[in-house]
Amino acid sequence: MTVGKRLLPTIVAACLAATLVFVVSCATTETAPEPIERRIMLIGIDGMEWDVMGPLLEDGRLPNFEALMQEGCWGEIRSLDVLESPVIWTSVATGKLPGKHGITGFVKNVSGRHEPTPVTANVRRVKTIWNILGERGLVVGVIAWLATWPAEPVNGYLVTSYFNYERHDLHAGGRAITFPDGLADDLDRLRVTKGDVPDERAATFVTGEVPAKGERRTKFDGLKDFIATDETARAVAFEMARVMPVDFFAVYFRAVDGPSHLYWVDMLPGTGPGTTAEDAALFGEVIPRYYEYMDSVLGELLELADENTTVIVTSDHGHSGPKLRGERYVWGIPMHDPTGVFVIAGKDVVAARELGDVSVLDITPTILALLGLPVAEDMDGKVLTEAIDPSFLRAHPVGTVETYEDAEREGVDEEPIESPVDDEVRERLRSLGYIE
Repeated sequence: MTVGKRLLPTIVAACLAATLVFVVSCATTETAPEPIERRIMLIGIDGMEWDVMGPLLEDGRLPNFEALMQEGCWGEIRSLDVLESPVIWTSVATGKLPGKHGITGFVKNVSGRHEPTPVTANVRRVKTIWNILGERGLVVGVIAWLATWPAEPVNGYLVTSYFNYERHDLHAGGRAITFPDGLADDLDRLRVTKGDVPDERAATFVTGEVPAKGERRTKFDGLKDFIATDETARAVAFEMARVMPVDFFAVYFRAVDGPSHLYWVDMLPGTGPGTTAEDAALFGEVIPRYYEYMDSVLGELLELADENTTVIVTSDHGHSGPKLRGERYVWGIPMHDPTGVFVIAGKDVVAARELGDVSVLDITPTILALLGLPVAEDMDGKVLTEAIDPSFLRAHPVGTVETYEDAEREGVDEEPIESPVDDEVRERLRSLGYIE
């Protein structure tokens, strides 16, 4: 894949300027420790579940996950009481509970607006891990993370989740969809829409002939939306990794969450209504094969990691079938399970160890500790010391600081911003039963 002629100068120039700003802003903190030299790769996979992964690992169908687990540590990760993805992924990125960070759901009702507005980054009241690291001179790259539009300035680059949407204005309502702003135009050639996904590609996830029409065809076409979103994130991730290596790299995949909602009962007939023997035969392998697809993506990402990299793979929650409430089944968010998948491996990580108590709130504190930076006392998570080499902890004891927050975070508002992709966002949320 070739790099656009404008891409490299645009990013490098913007990042050099941003670095100067961040270094100056931190110059007054004379006692702050210097970050330890290492790279962090944070891979978010929405909805990944051990009950699905376990049999696939035993059958040798997830070789890259298996290798990563043997090299490092793994375990169940506890989610939040609110099992809505933007809420959880913001807690992953901040180490703080929703009451502190301000993201409380997929959407928010705003007076005077006809429909609920999808949550946007301006509602977040606290700094993310990439904000904190950028202010300490580390170069960061963030791709497709939920609730990041409109793009904020970072010490590196940020491609918001709205870049994935099919009917979007690259500068959505006059607000940046990437940072630097011009990066969106350079990367647009990598954006995959569901119309770009041929039947042959989607057919690799099913067993049998592609349906020609009817409800089964509609169900088949639903796969294309998931593939398009994740292929866009994958293409952007590899392009940016080639163009601009960073100290902290985070990428989010919509991944197995959508297929788990749409095809769970086909995979496990009898766990709910809404399938037939024909559907189960055709779509019963969609979820396992999507896990295999994500395993192949993981393998490609691991090729970007060197001996100086710590890799973290996490889901926000797990999955189960629709829930029987009274005499009817409930779909959507009730299908989310409060425990998901967590794996950490690489530099200074203990090998082949199953972890006990892991929370989505622990990821940001653990990243700070691995970089030799203090953990904020106003964070709600802990450092996963069980996963870290004792010799590293002896050389770099975990320190604390009262907070990384400023007196007032610029641009924060209680009301999310309307955007040209709001209708498409709501359409996706309704298709999975998240909103009515």
